[in-house]
Amino acid sequence: MNRIRALLACTLLLVVGAAPARGGEPAQRLLLLADLKSRSTSVDVGLMKPFDVQLVAERDGEKPQISTVVFKLEVPEGLVVVGEELLVESLIALGTPRAGLNLAFHCVDTPQVALFRFRFVASKPLKNAAIRLVPDPRTDFRGVVSCKDENYAKWDTPEAVVHVTAH
Repeated sequence: MNRIRALLACTLLLVVGAAPARGGEPAQRLLLLADLKSRSTSVDVGLMKPFDVQLVAERDGEKPQISTVVFKLEVPEGLVVVGEELLVESLIALGTPRAGLNLAFHCVDTPQVALFRFRFVASKPLKNAAIRLVPDPRTDFRGVVSCKDENYAKWDTPEAVVHVTAH
């Protein structure tokens, strides 16, 4: 029964949208990271050599719960997505990362959760090309949504970017 309630709440949230959180809240962000340990946001790679980028959601504070993320993955010309792996068990996913995605998953109580691993190859030389997370075009929102303790509040997040140089 709790799973059904959570699914319905997330579905309503995605369709109608939750009220934005009030000011003074802890920092929330979506990150694109070339290396999770070093938190690197740049890649220097050879042509046609695969490399991975992870999408991570983070929340600071006493209640770091996350249950939903919304974004669109923008990939520049010259980079090809050759694989993607969902790293959480989704409850509902509306869309795709490249077209815009509203992804609801089981509430996590950790300050950081890895959501996707994308694999890319560069098909031509690139200098400082940017893989970006931009707002979902259907909702004009890019961000994270809390869970039940904060009544599914949502927060816009700053742009996340990984820069790629390929030679």
